Order: sequence, then structure tokens, then C-alpha cells
Amino acid sequence: MRRKRFYKVLYLRFILNLLIGFILGITLIWPGIISNNSRKCFFNFLKDGSDGDIQLKTIISINPNSLLKIKNSRNNYLKVLLVGDACFRKF
Repeated sequence: MRRKRFYKVLYLRFILNLLIGFILGITLIWPGIISNNSRKCFFNFLKDGSDGDIQLKTIISINPNSLLKIKNSRNNYLKVLLVGDACFRKF
């Protein structure tokens, strides 16, 4: 019984450390993720861009240089990262 309890505690600590590390890492990379306006910007881009049509107010909300980077990228994952950078890194 002691061995099972030891492994449960070990797994719990591992998962807890992994979760805390993930949250701290995301917060350090994108410090604006804490603010509500930045999250609204990000979710507006995801919601508007999902059907292919993006509203003008959403496009105006970010930097034109970021728009060029997003347009020229071919990978969808990279596009999401660039939109996150544009929304979460502005202060």
C-alpha cells in the first residue's frame, strides 16, 4: 500500500509542477494575457477569422506590421501565435 500512495503523490506533484510551469511560461511569454482587453482582441480574431471574413474594427485593432506577418505565414498554428503576439504583447 505504501508504494501505491508514493506513486500517487509523485504523480500529483508532477502534474502540479507541470501545470504551474505551463501557466508561468505562458504568462512570461505573453504578459498581456492577464488583461481582459487583450483576451477580447484575441478571441475576436479567432471568432471573426474562423469563417474567413474579418471585420474592419478587428483588423484596425492591431499593428499593420503584425498583419503582414500573419498574412505571409503559411502555417495555421503560426498564424494563431502571431495573433497572440499582436494582442498580448502590446501595452
